[in-house]
Amino acid sequence: MKPNLRNLCGALLLMAGWLVPQVAAQEPAGDTAATTAPSAEQYENLDTFVDTMIETQRSILDISGLTVSIVKDGKVIFAKGYGMQDIDKDIPVTADKSTFRIGSTSKLFTWTSVMQQVERGNLDLDVDVNTYLKTFQIPDTFDEPITLRHIMTHTAGFEDGALGYLINYDPASATSLQKAMAKYIPKRVNKPGAYSSYSNYATALAGLIVQNVSGMPFADYVKKNIFEPLGMDRSTFLEPLPEEIADGQTIGYKREMGGQEALPFEIITSFAPAGSMSSTAEDMSKFMMAHLNNGELNGVRILKKETAQLMHSVEFQPDKRLPGMALGFYEHYINGHRLIGHGGDTFQFHTNLLIDKDEQLGIFVSYSTEAGRQGRDQFIDTFYDHYYPAELEPVTPPADFDERAGEYAGDYKFWRQNFSTIERAGGLLGSGITVAPTGEGSLMVGGLLPARQFVEVDKDLFRQKDGDMLLAFGRDENGAVRDLYFDMLPFMALSRAPAFESSFFTMVLPPISLLLLITALTGWAYRRKEFKAMEGGERVAIRLSLGVAAANLLYLIFAAVIIASYGVELYEGIPTIFGVNQTLTVVALLLTLGMLWHAVKAWREGYWRLGRRIHYSLVTAAAVYLAVFFYYWNILGWQYY
Repeated sequence: MKPNLRNLCGALLLMAGWLVPQVAAQEPAGDTAATTAPSAEQYENLDTFVDTMIETQRSILDISGLTVSIVKDGKVIFAKGYGMQDIDKDIPVTADKSTFRIGSTSKLFTWTSVMQQVERGNLDLDVDVNTYLKTFQIPDTFDEPITLRHIMTHTAGFEDGALGYLINYDPASATSLQKAMAKYIPKRVNKPGAYSSYSNYATALAGLIVQNVSGMPFADYVKKNIFEPLGMDRSTFLEPLPEEIADGQTIGYKREMGGQEALPFEIITSFAPAGSMSSTAEDMSKFMMAHLNNGELNGVRILKKETAQLMHSVEFQPDKRLPGMALGFYEHYINGHRLIGHGGDTFQFHTNLLIDKDEQLGIFVSYSTEAGRQGRDQFIDTFYDHYYPAELEPVTPPADFDERAGEYAGDYKFWRQNFSTIERAGGLLGSGITVAPTGEGSLMVGGLLPARQFVEVDKDLFRQKDGDMLLAFGRDENGAVRDLYFDMLPFMALSRAPAFESSFFTMVLPPISLLLLITALTGWAYRRKEFKAMEGGERVAIRLSLGVAAANLLYLIFAAVIIASYGVELYEGIPTIFGVNQTLTVVALLLTLGMLWHAVKAWREGYWRLGRRIHYSLVTAAAVYLAVFFYYWNILGWQYY
């Protein structure tokens, strides 16, 4: 659920965090060979293996605390806490008592709640969700309505958003789920079912629908229908923690001034079904065993067998050769094994839960502190590499690939981004993927992800040259390459970026434009006496250029200072100073219009000598470009929600 700190203006990926999955190893047909599955008793030296891995992670990544549970064949075979629940009070983490914030892993409980209501006949997966909304409606942007099946496969077609409302630290200021869903309806940017695009809003909306049809507050519903039947007595969606389990609250920390600084409890009440749950490793083991056993634990059933099996089955795949979305769960392949589950992030906690139904194996891990994201990404992969190793076959590039490689080249952007507010500007900080031919039979794929080479293994399907990551390209109705899909992101499709979002328009022209504006200021500084002697239109034109340069430069400087100063607080609310600073973009636009008029007059009426007229025209062009640039990225004015 966590927004990436680099992308504080709403960058897509890793925005609102809850972008969960580890970069996974997937299995092209015939490329890996899994070993024979061990039984619970055959996990040799499991305690030693996990202890060693965790202690190594803690020492390298500076992790204050984490909790783990592993289930196999209907039993808990490992459950343990590491590090400190509360450093100041000297309380260690325990698997049975210490509660961790599990971020978007909470969504699995929301989806389970939805399927319970489907079983009871109160919900239909294929009915317009507006049928179940009482006080507001989702706009009919497209002819096709959004259904719960779309929501559970992240194909509803919503844009993303978080700035100013997703997370706060004051329970008294939290907006109710009902009001938040009505107030923060995101723009619909794709027809339902067209593309996968992860959505916290859609998940929270599903939770509201459960609340509406059940007649119970969402947190109470989950407690009565999931927690209590499974004996998960130290789990809750409430914030802050209720008194009966508050003694188990694990504190989030960040490294500050050479020590671990305690952070306040994160409040996600407005979007609670998408990520507000707190739980222990032992409680989560019960949930894993219930789903591994198709909805039943110790004679208590939370889902019918056929409902659970439907929930675990693939409902949407961007490409049939890649992992897909089940109903809420996503697929994840490691060393030839199919796992399903969900990860989760807040600013302070990083979680993963995956179950392997064929092996009747489930693993839950949750880390506190920001560095825990890397740790949780490694844990399950390392476990499978140790107990279920597989050999990776080498790949050989097709002989004619270099002749065809150019059709894949270009910039691709995730659909999980914002289009209608200032958060769109987050895309400028690197939320896309660049594909380029290497000339050696492969594609270089980088950008938001570390650069890797990929080799074609089937039509439009590629495997990492030195690993097992897969990606596939999709084509439009004319056969041209348009879309890009990664195996570890079945809920995050990409498409070719518009031309104006290419690196030339976002990384080259803006700095050049700013340099030209700076020359207007430096020119005035060196020739003040000459400028003071000017009269009429010439004098006005120079003043306009100085005003445009000052307004644009001051805006960017103040924006950087505000973002650096407020940091994650921008997701709690928009400070007044932020809005005041946005005024400078409007001032710059108005001055630019005046400057454009005088640039024309300069040529008509012969202002100055030729060289100066050319320079003034270039500065004007730079100002116009920045105005268009700000408009395109929703930076112009006060486009908050």
